[in-house]
Amino acid sequence: MTTLRFIPIFEDEKYVTACEEYETIWTVDSKKILSAFTNIAGLDLEEERIAVVVYEGVSFSGRAPNDVMKLRASYELDVKKATLIHELAHRLLFNYKTDSSEEEHKLLYLFLFDVWEQLYGLDFADRMVEVESSRTEMYKSAWGFALSMNQEQRQELLRDKLSSVSS
Repeated sequence: MTTLRFIPIFEDEKYVTACEEYETIWTVDSKKILSAFTNIAGLDLEEERIAVVVYEGVSFSGRAPNDVMKLRASYELDVKKATLIHELAHRLLFNYKTDSSEEEHKLLYLFLFDVWEQLYGLDFADRMVEVESSRTEMYKSAWGFALSMNQEQRQELLRDKLSSVSS
């Protein structure tokens, strides 16, 4: 199983507390998260260890395996859950090449909503789509694309896209 090591950018109470929250999410839900990725997307997180810096900036999955992941410290708990899963989902797609960030998010969103829903319910998934859609027009567009389909259609398109964008 993948081990995540959460590292506060500063030894400041704000960052240490945020690290503890992320650690608790991972400790409590890691098996369910990894199982949902496998069951819904057919993808497994293959990295054994991931270093995760908790700081005050844009969350980022890293660019390749063994690269540091970064997570924003100031998110409220549900957004921390959603963001951790979102960034881990990007890492599932490291072996699949897309032409742009928007295309990558369209691919990611073919399974992310269903993962969130399986883990925390429909209300949670709907709220996190609203949160992400409010960040950028690109996220809003990618979510609109993915959610214009039902789960079965998303899964079928995901299988097709993964087979065509393999590196």
